Amino acid sequence: MELKFIYPRWGSADIELPLFLDKVKRKGYQGVEIDLPLLSREKKEVISMFDDFGLDVVGQHWETKEADFKKHKEKYKKHLYNLAASEPLLINSHTGMDFFSFSENAELIELAFLIEEETGISITHETHRSRFSYAAHTCFRFLKEFPLLKLTSDFSHWCCVAETLLENQKEATDLAIQHTYHIHARVGSAQSPQVIDPRNNIYLPELTQFKKWWLAMLKNAKDENRSFITITPEYGPFPYTLLHPETNEPLTEQWEINQFIKRALIKDWAMLSDNE
Repeated sequence: MELKFIYPRWGSADIELPLFLDKVKRKGYQGVEIDLPLLSREKKEVISMFDDFGLDVVGQHWETKEADFKKHKEKYKKHLYNLAASEPLLINSHTGMDFFSFSENAELIELAFLIEEETGISITHETHRSRFSYAAHTCFRFLKEFPLLKLTSDFSHWCCVAETLLENQKEATDLAIQHTYHIHARVGSAQSPQVIDPRNNIYLPELTQFKKWWLAMLKNAKDENRSFITITPEYGPFPYTLLHPETNEPLTEQWEINQFIKRALIKDWAMLSDNE
């Protein structure tokens, strides 16, 4: 099974896209996770650049946040169709809102299923704060209701919401692992969605736990005979990255941390595969 490493555009939007894509390619990534313009001409220009560099697109939807459900659903539908029209490798969606009812969020999930079936583009739903999947125990109910639901798993959000490393929610995390099709590899803690620097030994317990979850996700994908799984190392920029209170400089560098996560996953997966 191939590990496809995807780099997030989030945090690098200040770099002109061709320069950014060149850097991503040179760093050994196979694609980029990015939102796409709604205007057809601008979108074609972006996709053309990806084609020039031979990079995959993972479409990212995050924009829909309307509190009015009817307006929310229409905007959600518009963005998913817009991403699917460019035939990305997959679509990662921030779906629903934490304050919507179960039936309202379920309606959005069912809409995504219809768009996925119509377009042939896989749609995965990110485990993200403020969305239907904001916590392990709430997402668990949706996974039970929708056996075909695909997740972008980022357990850092769940740890932050639960104020634990989810040691008391194993049933929920185990089921989520079985539904994982895309991974956001960021190390969180019981008090934040992102530790200051996962390379520091003070965060070894968190790093160890997250690596166990990531490897379980990879192993599950392999056991299901998938040809690949996508992984976005997603150490984020400010305000996820903290700034020095006097200099306003980031305490850590996003590219360096994401490279660290990428190398760690490659190494751990190789070791696990060799021992099987």
